[in-house]
Amino acid sequence: MKDNIESELLAALLGKVDALFNPTNFAWPWHQEADQAQWQRRDKYLGRYDWTGAGLLPWSNPGEDLNEKKRISRAMSALKDQGLVRMEGKAAGLTAEGLIAARKLVGHLQLEDCLPGLDVILSFIGGPDEWKDEPAEGFVSEASLAGYDPMPTKGVKVGGLRLPDSAYWTTEALIPLAVADLIDHDFKPDFELPLYRLTKEGRKLAEERRDNKKADPKAWSKLKKPNPARLRLMTEAAWETWWGAYQKEDASKPNMKPLDKNMVKHHLGACLCTDSMLASNKDKE
Repeated sequence: MKDNIESELLAALLGKVDALFNPTNFAWPWHQEADQAQWQRRDKYLGRYDWTGAGLLPWSNPGEDLNEKKRISRAMSALKDQGLVRMEGKAAGLTAEGLIAARKLVGHLQLEDCLPGLDVILSFIGGPDEWKDEPAEGFVSEASLAGYDPMPTKGVKVGGLRLPDSAYWTTEALIPLAVADLIDHDFKPDFELPLYRLTKEGRKLAEERRDNKKADPKAWSKLKKPNPARLRLMTEAAWETWWGAYQKEDASKPNMKPLDKNMVKHHLGACLCTDSMLASNKDKE
């Protein structure tokens, strides 16, 4: 990739993908349309149900004049020839190789780096941090994944954040797993943090890693420390382009419309909780 515009296009496409898979809790009556829209768009990207256009997102040439549009068009064609980008009508997306290249440009974790996340989620299943309520089970709170209680309450003020900013390294580390359809998430009423669980493929891979002695749950917490070698690969222009695309896509979420108003996703029930929370409630009775 000799042209900086190619790097910026890769970064922008990654920003759109990451924003789509960044957990946003719209499970409120006044956000009903946006709530259903974001789940449908993720399902479409992942190729679920009968949606077409897996791995693609809406894309239009951002050039401000004819010359710039031509330059961008040539750059996208070059990326396509390199096997980094797919294009289909008014949609575009990163290939597996494109995701690797884009993440390198913006200094982000690669999917391989994040696989210990599967190990740690699997290690929580059957323990006190697993959230369950038939038929839902196998969920783990983002708080647990960051090293805190499943539902932090100590020192939390009404309307305040349950986790410090330093705990949100988990978001960057979980997004590549979600994009690869190895994990998914949902929300429980009156609890603003996402709950994660392994998908069928994620569980299969996690169990294979465990059975083949490749699982390393302890490596998960090491991801919160910046990796100097990885950050040296980052280009500032690409990171800024990624951040601009990420912010723009995230800001558009409240205005998204469902692809199909007749397809409704129902969220987790209020009874979903951990065994430790059940025990605590019994002690209070």
